Amino acid sequence: MDTLKFHQLVEQTWHTIEEQLEEQDCDVDCEMHGAVMTLHFSDDSQIVINKQEAMLELWLASKLGGFHFKYQNDDWFDRDGRSFWEHLEQAVAKHGETVSFQ
Repeated sequence: MDTLKFHQLVEQTWHTIEEQLEEQDCDVDCEMHGAVMTLHFSDDSQIVINKQEAMLELWLASKLGGFHFKYQNDDWFDRDGRSFWEHLEQAVAKHGETVSFQ
């Protein structure tokens, strides 16, 4: 995958996150600065999602830990084959919010 395609896929992913959080009326604020998207929760905790261009990976850091995802088979997956969306749903749930990205 080239860098342009990588950035397009990440932008689509970030758009989906924002859209679904809003549509499902979650009390979560999204903020983007450069290569980082931060989800802010009412308890002042955060989930950080950032793009790692050099490795063409999407990284997610939350109370559950840090995870790295590569785009393959039309989605983002970690090295164990778990999807980014599964990890994100669990991380958001840890903050008391229920959301479905799939």
